[in-house]
Amino acid sequence: MSNAPETVVIPARGRRLRNLTLGFGVLLLLWLAVEDFFALSVALYGAGLAALIAAHSVLRQLGGKTLAARYLLPGAALLGAAWGLGAALATALLMFFKTAMHAHVFPDFPPGQILALLARAPAWLLAGALAGVGLALLWRAKQRSAV
Repeated sequence: MSNAPETVVIPARGRRLRNLTLGFGVLLLLWLAVEDFFALSVALYGAGLAALIAAHSVLRQLGGKTLAARYLLPGAALLGAAWGLGAALATALLMFFKTAMHAHVFPDFPPGQILALLARAPAWLLAGALAGVGLALLWRAKQRSAV
């Protein structure tokens, strides 16, 4: 058995992420034009936007680099927490932007709904941290089974 510490290789940023980002942008522009006042759809768009921003940020800094495996779970928890908080903020901004863009007498997303979403940001942060840890464990298990 080797005494060398276990390592993980962060994948490099590639064409797939760029195409996913472009496709998401097209879908987001189409959604902005449609009369939609459902909280689920805007929450999914907010979470997707935050996930893409997080993926681009991490892969720009760490893509293609090798890290010690002991940093995987704490890093995933922090990244997931940032994703969860970013999802809440992105969702609130999308709600505000869509309401301002359409400028109806009765807004698509009333201020009370946006503030209620922001009040739940700590729960989104915790959910993101747990999702980050779960995804890191799944990714690590997949890497180990491929070896």
